[in-house]
Amino acid sequence: MRTKRVVLIDDHEVLRAGVRSFVTSVAGYEVVGEAADARAGLRMVEAAQPDVALVDLDLPGMDGIVATREILLLSPRTRVVVLSAHRQIHEVVGAFDAGAIGYVLKGDPPETLIEALERVSRGTPYVAPAVAGCVSALRKRRSVGGDVLSALSDRERQIFRLAGDGRTPAEIAGDIRIDPKTVHAHLSRINRKLGLRDRVQLILLAISMGAAAARN
Repeated sequence: MRTKRVVLIDDHEVLRAGVRSFVTSVAGYEVVGEAADARAGLRMVEAAQPDVALVDLDLPGMDGIVATREILLLSPRTRVVVLSAHRQIHEVVGAFDAGAIGYVLKGDPPETLIEALERVSRGTPYVAPAVAGCVSALRKRRSVGGDVLSALSDRERQIFRLAGDGRTPAEIAGDIRIDPKTVHAHLSRINRKLGLRDRVQLILLAISMGAAAARN
């Protein structure tokens, strides 16, 4: 298995040291560069073309959301995972809208970061459990986006919300006790009905709907 190359962009030296130490201790990953500000991080990404970029939202000179867009212009194959202390839904929405595929909270256990890296390396979006739980709670308090989801069947709406909470197809299959292949078929139909390209856009839409509830 090819070693996955990671670039870390965060202005906190102690945090960078801790993340670097943990990531490099896991088989299959290596940190090939780190930077304390966005400009230096962009130069590093352009040169290294890493598999994954771990990006803080609060960076000197350029915020992490803008940096995410720039990273993907310089290295389209790089998967961006935001590593942030922010739990606000609008921050999560902004990060995914910019092209990030993962969102991890700095207070999460280290193992969470590895889970996120594993998922995004496979092209599967990842949302921090604490943020996903907040989105889920918002949906339970208020029905949002009824018009948007009116084209979906009850089962498709259920799978849409589970996928929006960051659940993988295998996890969804276990939750509702159906075959994983059936989940994939439902996800394909959901994307087609809603005009979405992939699960990243599905998750972004689901989170945005949760954010709408928070503002109302």
